[in-house]
Amino acid sequence: MCAVRLEYSFCGLRKPRNGAHNIGIRERFMLSDATIKESNITDIKRGFNSLKNGSTNSKAIATYYDEWAETYDATLKNWDYQAPYEAAATLCEYLKSGDNILDVGCGTGMFAMAMSRHLDCRIEGIDVSAASLEIADKKGKYDCLQRYDLQATPLPITENAFAAVACVGVMTYIEDAADLLADLCRVTRPGGYILFTQRDDRWVEKNFDSLISSFEERKLWVPLKVSSAKPYLPKNDDFSDRIQVIQVLCQVI
Repeated sequence: MCAVRLEYSFCGLRKPRNGAHNIGIRERFMLSDATIKESNITDIKRGFNSLKNGSTNSKAIATYYDEWAETYDATLKNWDYQAPYEAAATLCEYLKSGDNILDVGCGTGMFAMAMSRHLDCRIEGIDVSAASLEIADKKGKYDCLQRYDLQATPLPITENAFAAVACVGVMTYIEDAADLLADLCRVTRPGGYILFTQRDDRWVEKNFDSLISSFEERKLWVPLKVSSAKPYLPKNDDFSDRIQVIQVLCQVI
């Protein structure tokens, strides 16, 4: 299993996937609670009461996914969640074996599992949920994992470090998507790729068309693909065919 890092340092050196496992991994992830910020008083009071509504309160998000972690994969399978598999299928067309990928909001490791079906890449993960990271680590697909609040940019990662960054099913929980995406451009090397997804309702609400164009105007990236809206959680009653997902692939300049 991978080496786990909690410090604000780049986990850039490859660790043997079958190496010694750190003892007390969940406890070590929990040490970084102080890095997780609360976004605003209103959201703190509301907490996180449903996937449909989401939240941008990082402590509420961490708690929600910590409590769900053990059954998360099975539940998402029942809901026919395909976004990680579709993301991996898209990225593998642009990458080669040995390339390094940052999985932002990696959760329990679904994207890394999907990517491993296509290419043998070096994948590092970062997420706010300690329990989810523990499960991701057990899958043995990550070279490094660290717990961190994705809203507290800059991320604890050096610039120009990755051939690609994937951020799947995360943007719902980010108050300032432009801030995070700009930082993902920072950590992706020139010519590398950023793939992210966003719900179609939040796409309109947050004006993602304008955001993507503004990054192109700032010469941060070139958009390569913006998918049509596709089923997101088609067997979940709250989502069904009412809330869909859009996949975006950009090349960093």
